[in-house]
Amino acid sequence: MAGSKNKKKTVTKKSVAKKPIKKNAIKKIAQKVLRVVVSRPVPKKVRISPAFRPLLVKLQRRRNEITGQVNHLEQDLREDIADNQNMPGDSADHGSGELNQHLSVTLMENDRVELERIERAILRIESGAYGKCETCEKVIPMPRLKAIPWATRCITCQSRVEGI
Repeated sequence: MAGSKNKKKTVTKKSVAKKPIKKNAIKKIAQKVLRVVVSRPVPKKVRISPAFRPLLVKLQRRRNEITGQVNHLEQDLREDIADNQNMPGDSADHGSGELNQHLSVTLMENDRVELERIERAILRIESGAYGKCETCEKVIPMPRLKAIPWATRCITCQSRVEGI
């Protein structure tokens, strides 16, 4: 069968085994999340619109919350791994521990994505580009910015991107 070489393997849930999380992997994940904050370029001085100051404060507070959450998740994950390795138990106990570890890693990844959006919004506020749609360059309405302070598009352009 000459065509059988080109067939792709079907991956099922059973065929994908979750690998245990290693201790050094936790540190790398947390560093990746926190690197978003640290690697920020220093913006040039621009006068921040008084209308955007409350949003800047809101974004900065959320950034601090996420950073604290990531540190807390990292600490919990380290403890879970240590407990899971030193604890006698059956495979169900260990599987439950690994599920919690994977959940923590997923939460850290979600935090990383939100943190990147927040950092980009803060940079846009500091550079004077905040509040303008990056697609059509029209002003993003203030109610939208208050609801989603990291919004980069007006509702019309965002709907087009999402295919709504």
